[in-house]
Amino acid sequence: MTIHIIDTLAIETVDRFTFFEVAKLCELSHDETQELIDYGAITSDELREGESFYSAQRLSLLQSACKQRRDYDLDLFSVVICVQYLEEVADLKRQIESLQALSSL
Repeated sequence: MTIHIIDTLAIETVDRFTFFEVAKLCELSHDETQELIDYGAITSDELREGESFYSAQRLSLLQSACKQRRDYDLDLFSVVICVQYLEEVADLKRQIESLQALSSL
């Protein structure tokens, strides 16, 4: 089943994206998207019918990093570093929320 994305609002309703959808949603060329995949900024979660799929959670981080790239004229390697830091921040936020939930018991 192929999912066609109309706009970024669709991210909230879909949990997996194709290579081409990732490129479109992050406003990247196919070569730039492939380079980010090669760097490990985004990894495929599953392979189905010869096509790789990427998680919405990871895509959201990549979109944020790509926005920083456009705003600050960063190179692709800087986007990879930005994705890693955004992932660490998201993990820390989850840990804080877990600790707050435990302390409220």
